[in-house]
Amino acid sequence: MITLLCRVTTARAMHQTFICLTIIGVTGVLFYFSPDLAKTGEKTGEHSASPEFAFDGYSEGINTVFYNDKGEVDYTLRAKRQFHLKDQSSLLVEPLIRFFKNGGSTWNIVAELGLVGGNASGSAGLMETIQLSGDVEIHRLDPNGKPTVLSTQRLEIDPNQETLETQETVHMVTSSITHKGRGMFADLNSDEINFHSDNSGHYASQGNNAATEQ
Repeated sequence: MITLLCRVTTARAMHQTFICLTIIGVTGVLFYFSPDLAKTGEKTGEHSASPEFAFDGYSEGINTVFYNDKGEVDYTLRAKRQFHLKDQSSLLVEPLIRFFKNGGSTWNIVAELGLVGGNASGSAGLMETIQLSGDVEIHRLDPNGKPTVLSTQRLEIDPNQETLETQETVHMVTSSITHKGRGMFADLNSDEINFHSDNSGHYASQGNNAATEQ
């Protein structure tokens, strides 16, 4: 129950060309997330499409599993591509984050792009935040198999606290509720979703009567 509170396998030369073409587009993405990320002040050598874009690693098809203290899967992080930046953050293309509870997947989150920052404390296996951008969708099935889908353009995830937050407009659709609000905080542990302002929508009450919220 949700509580609503208002591989490229061609020759090496072709592979390098593919990477460079990809990075040209990614540079603009870095400016979108944060202008400071696209300007490191370092010369990057062969692994760069621009002296302003510094990265030291590239990989495809990543799949990372994070465990809790009991050895159970806490959440997983997948992405089609990953660029490891020299500031120890990583840019993800088509990320998928899945949270688990009691061995089952609960919340699934997808987006066009993601940015993962390193943990300043240096603790292994921990990740401070995941910033998602571009057609972000949050999916959940309740115990009865009824879906909840939230969509927005930007989202910050705290995977350790299992919370989601955004200041952007969020649309939520369930089997009985259609809701829109600006700004949202969600606690995945308690299944509570709090919309901050500009709330509107409608819901189907008992007897199939529709009620409108303004």
